[in-house]
Formats: sequence, structure tokens, C-alpha cells
Amino acid sequence: MKEYRISLKLFIILILVLPACDSEILDQSPQDRYSGPIVWSDINLVNGVLNDCYTQIAWGFGYKMLSMVSDECHQLDGYAVNYVSGDISGDNPRPWDHTAGSYTQFTQSSWGLFNRVQKFNVFLSNIDQVKDFYEGSAKESIAERADRMKGEALFLRAYAYTQLARTYGGVPIITEPFNVGDEYLTFERASFEETVDFILADCDAAASLLGTKNEMEMGRATKEAALALKSRILLFAASDLTADGNAVNKYVGYENPDRQALWTAAKNAALAVMNQGTASLSDFGAPDQQAMAEGYNAFFRQTDLSSPEIIWGKMFDPAVGERHSMNMWNGPNGYYGWGGSGPTANLVDSYQMADGSDFWDHFELDENNYYKNISSTYTNENPYFNREPRFYGSILYDGALWQQRAPAQREIDPLGIYDRRTRIKSVDGQVVSTRFGLDTRKGPFYEWCGTYTGYSMKKMLDHTVIIQSGIHENVWVEFRYAEILLNYAEASLELGETAEAASYINKIRNRSGMPDFTGDITEALRYERQIELVFEDQRFYDIRRWKILEETLTPAMGVDILEKNEDGVTTTTWQRILVEDRKVDPKMYWIPIPINEIQKAPQLIQNPGY
Repeated sequence: MKEYRISLKLFIILILVLPACDSEILDQSPQDRYSGPIVWSDINLVNGVLNDCYTQIAWGFGYKMLSMVSDECHQLDGYAVNYVSGDISGDNPRPWDHTAGSYTQFTQSSWGLFNRVQKFNVFLSNIDQVKDFYEGSAKESIAERADRMKGEALFLRAYAYTQLARTYGGVPIITEPFNVGDEYLTFERASFEETVDFILADCDAAASLLGTKNEMEMGRATKEAALALKSRILLFAASDLTADGNAVNKYVGYENPDRQALWTAAKNAALAVMNQGTASLSDFGAPDQQAMAEGYNAFFRQTDLSSPEIIWGKMFDPAVGERHSMNMWNGPNGYYGWGGSGPTANLVDSYQMADGSDFWDHFELDENNYYKNISSTYTNENPYFNREPRFYGSILYDGALWQQRAPAQREIDPLGIYDRRTRIKSVDGQVVSTRFGLDTRKGPFYEWCGTYTGYSMKKMLDHTVIIQSGIHENVWVEFRYAEILLNYAEASLELGETAEAASYINKIRNRSGMPDFTGDITEALRYERQIELVFEDQRFYDIRRWKILEETLTPAMGVDILEKNEDGVTTTTWQRILVEDRKVDPKMYWIPIPINEIQKAPQLIQNPGY
């Protein structure tokens, strides 16, 4: 497969051609309309337009991650506080204010996606004409190529609408480009059911036109990607939030849901991906748990999409302008990182032990919220010992080895160990020294960028990239096979096919070096989605579609670690601390349409509670 990238030559051609009309026409034409017949008469220029469409799709990497509006993370600068405190409104839809600037991934699910839809519609409205500019034998091959491109644009539009539907519910269905003078009053919200049906139609059309992953250029939409998107939206649609019969109105759920039919469609959509036979789970080294932890972490440091587990994602190449800086945005402050999204103790304490037992079977909190070991199996007082492999591949915790420090810190830490403890030395009752951890908010480097939770992300960061250099090339994985198997397992479970569901839940667990689950199967499924897909933009949608915001979006907790050396005797304590109070209002299951959009189109019905 060839790597998908925009050539510099083609970019220059587009810059020269697209504005090639007189000032009066420019004054009359929107900036996002690819004006002029020249563009649509040349398949190479059309390909450049399609490449631009791909750049309209954001990725999950960011300083302000979707994880911060779930129980996964706390955001350093409080960007999402109005959501997690229940104060979000149409006047202040932050963090879904699509004009918020850079470093935020909320643009990929905000109302501003309609600007992207406009570009996709421009492309779809013009692509069919390109074949008419070719003759003879070339015309057939150009027509085939144009059909593939059309499939790609249909996929991108379906993807954008999936993001909108999972955020706002039913939204206006727009299939033609806006024109100057178009009246906003003509756009009505479609029902949630109509919006889902529209997405499914685009997915089906895209799948019929696209090649499989090994037939398409790397990074382009594929048949498998269209089927995976269909699986994702159908799983969301079949879930309690939209299909339990209690939706407030038709814009946020089905009026007369047929759960059996919805779950069957969700199961069949996942099965369609599986039956393609082109995707498979990666081997991370299980049952060796240490190898598995390293393999799991390495999976998210790949620089291309060739892995058979990756169905579709986004690659980054600084040479063509696409780049991200995850180490800088979310790396520890002691390495000069910004510490943007700090994993919560809520998440950390959710990870099971190496034998599959629950963390709280071995630890408890005393009256002062200190962690106390009560285990007869794992007796070490350190709560980070003997945890399941994905914990070590995902979380930077006190004592975790990451990367070599900058020269200024190496004298203190020659190995590169994440350091979140405060060390106090006393002699005869008198404090003789205090040293704050390098990665704490009282440390000697970038202390204002230390996470409040005591933890930093490890998954999706790259220990081989020095923060000061800033530029990463590891890919964003939007769809992978593990998600599809979990989708299939959940739909099977909801259809009463318990043995089938258990089999696929355990496929994910066993690949992760974990034994088969025990206990409640629904809890086992939800654990696997939480842990396997952590930081992958799934948790926010899962806790909403399962209608468990109230029990999961609880106050964000962290850890404070104190090491005392008194007259040569060292003791260490781990104390759970409050980082951010959080409150759930039922309206938070859906995001409000920005009030300025309703002012332009007052016929749009606002979401419940706003």
C-alpha cells in the first residue's frame, strides 16, 4: 500500500488554480467552494480537493481531550469545568465551542462540523462531472477512480454526521452545498432515527464504492472503515440513551424503538466487519504480562496504519504539515510537558489485579482516605504493584520508568522515572530536608504544568520522542478490530446470546494476558471497553449511551504520596485526594446547540434541559 500524502506540487497547483477568478466572483463565492471548472476537469486536481476534505477530519490527540469530560481524566486548566459541574448551556457550550482555538479535540464533535459537511457536499456535488472531461479508454478508468473518491467523501460525511448524532442527537440533514443567500430558516432538525438512517445510507453507499484496506492507499477510507463506522453508530443507536423508550423527544431517541431489531442490526454490522477477513487482533505477547504491557503501549506508537488490527486512522508526517505533539501536550511537567489531561484515581483504581481480581478486593481506604493493603494474595503496600498489563501500558504512576530526563534533571533522576512523591527526612524529630517530586506541582521544573491527579498519560505518548523536539509521527487509530469485537459482544449479550458474548469478551482479555472474566457479564463487558479503549474517545459516548453518567462522572480524585525518613526508617503513604468536584445534571446526556446557531435558525429545537 502506498502512503497517503498530499504532494507539494499538487498543493501549489491548488493554490494557483482555486483563486483563479476575478475579484467580483471571489466576492460572491464562499471561501470553501472550489470554484472554477478547471478543478473538476482534472482528476489530479480533484484528488487534491479530496485530500483537503481529509484534513477537515480532526483526530483524538490534543491538549484538551474528550477524556476530560468522562471519568478518565481531569483537565489541567479547567477548560471543561462548566460541563462536569452541570453548568453547560447554549450560551456557553464549552468545551464544544468550535471557535475555541487549537489543542482541542472537541472540534471533531462540535456543531462546527457543519463547516466540514459543506466541503464534503461541494465535493460530492461535483465529482461525477470529472469523467466527462476524458475520452476513450481513459474515461472508464477515470470513472472508476472518481467512484472510489465519491465513496471516500461519503464515508467522511457519514463520519462527521456520526460525531454530530452522538453529541447532539438528530441534526439537520444537508446534502447540497450552501449557496450565497441561502436561507437558514429552511433547515430543520431531523429526528434521531432519520439522522441514523442517513448515516447508514452513506455508509452503505461508501462501502459499495470503496476498496478493501489492501486495495486503497494507506490512510484513505476503506470498505472496512465504512462498515466499522456503521457498527459504531448502530451500537450507539441501540443503547439505552436512545432506545429504551424513555427519550424526551424524537430528536434524542427513537419514538417507538424495536430493541430486538436494533440490537440485531448492531450485531450484524459488527459481524460484517469480522466477515471481511482482513482484520485481526495483534499479538502483544500474552500470556507474558510484561511483554503484553510493552506490546500494548507500542501499538499506539506505530507510524503507519499497516497493522491488521487497525481498520482506519490518521497518519502524521511533518513534511506535509500534519503533525501533533502529544508528549508536550500531555507529558509530565518534569520533562517540560504541559500535563494537559491527567488520568484520575477513579480510572487508576478501576484497573484489576494481575489475576483478574478487583483492586478493591486487596485495598481499602481508611477514615483519612489512605490506601491500606488488606490482601492475603498481594501483600505489598504499594498499590501499583501486581496490576493488570494494560495499566502499565497506559498510565504513568509514581515509580514508572518512562524516558531519560533532560540534562538539568539527570543528576536527580538518571533513569527517567515518573516521580510524584514528596520526600521528607527527619532526625530526632526535626525536619532536615524536603524534596518534592520532579513531576509534582511543587517540583523544580514547570511546576504549574504538573497534573493535579498525581498521574500522567503513557498510552499514546512516545518515550522515544523528546518533548522539546515536539513533533510526533505516531498514528491516531480511529477504528480498530478490538472495538468491533466488543461491539459484537455487547450486541450479542443484549440479544441474550450470553455464551457468544462471553467468548468475545474473553478474546480481548486473553489477548491482554488476563484470565477469563468472573462475575457479572455486563460488568465484564463494560470493564473491557473502559480499559481496552482508554483514551480512545469511547468512554464519553459509552457512559452516556449506557445512561450511567450519575454513577461515573463523580468527583475526580487523585493521589498524594508522602515518603518519610525518620531517623533512617522510611515509610510511604498513598492518600486519595479530591481534585475536582463534579455534578451531573440530566441535561448533560446531550450537548446544547449553540445559542448563536439557534438565533440564525430559530426553528431548530434546542436539546432537553437547555
